[in-house]
Amino acid sequence: MKKLYSLFLLFLGIVLFSCKQEDKIKEINIYMPDGTPALALANVMDQGFQHEEINANFHIVQASEIAARVSQDSCDMAIMPTTSAANLFTSGVELKLASVNVFGNLYITGTHEVESLEELKGKRILTTGATTLQMVEYILKNNQIPYEEAGAAIEGKVALTVLNDASEIIPLLKQAVMKKTELYGVLGEPQVTKAQSVISELKIAVDLQKEYKTITGFDGYPQACLIVKNKLLQQNKAWVEKFLSTIEDNEDYLKNNTTNLPEVFKKYESNLANMSFTADTIKRCNIRLEYSLAVKNSVIAYIKALTNKEVNESFFY
Repeated sequence: MKKLYSLFLLFLGIVLFSCKQEDKIKEINIYMPDGTPALALANVMDQGFQHEEINANFHIVQASEIAARVSQDSCDMAIMPTTSAANLFTSGVELKLASVNVFGNLYITGTHEVESLEELKGKRILTTGATTLQMVEYILKNNQIPYEEAGAAIEGKVALTVLNDASEIIPLLKQAVMKKTELYGVLGEPQVTKAQSVISELKIAVDLQKEYKTITGFDGYPQACLIVKNKLLQQNKAWVEKFLSTIEDNEDYLKNNTTNLPEVFKKYESNLANMSFTADTIKRCNIRLEYSLAVKNSVIAYIKALTNKEVNESFFY
């Protein structure tokens, strides 16, 4: 009888051990949109990241897909627009904002320089939708500049022409330069650098980050953040902490590896592989890591300003 009992305990131990091994996390899936936010993880994407025998697995997806991907259980962490993260949080997705990593990379470029936003009245600005459109509208509204969405210039107002993708803006700006007509377009770095490489006459007319600071007093705005799913924090907080401390070095990595960045992102089949990077490009991307609690007030103000939504303390890691 004792022998049977011992065999039973041995069998039970093997089963429990096997279950534990199956439940053990083997990799962490990290998603990001194809664009500037991905640069916030360039050092670990280039060098790889492993802690406690668990690897980081990086996925670059279309910007329009990022919210849906983060909603899925297969996503553990993500770099994403801060407003999108807030929307998911308020809709019940269990996540926390761990850090802000992009503090604004948007510029109104154009065929002419402007001394003030007032000079944009009666002019047409090409822009993309979502956060970019929200930011442009916020800046114009808070400077009492009337605007409306339109496909042509409107006397006394800024005409905002909303396009699907930033890649559509550059050819139209080039056409305007060739025809010697006045036109403006909102681009984010590194698209600004790319546009200036094919349109030598293109000017940076308005720095939206400076305009935001004039209105709010905050140094840039929390455009993109790193979120962590609650489940991962419960299972392996130490891995998350180590990952965060490692990407603290990313700002220096970007400065020291500027020309190598296209090659880094080529293996991820990212559009960043087709971009040119200079020291000025990286500077205008405004990429740095600030932990969530250090920028909490800035994040709350930004989300309220652009979406009129509020987030509570549990949103922040």
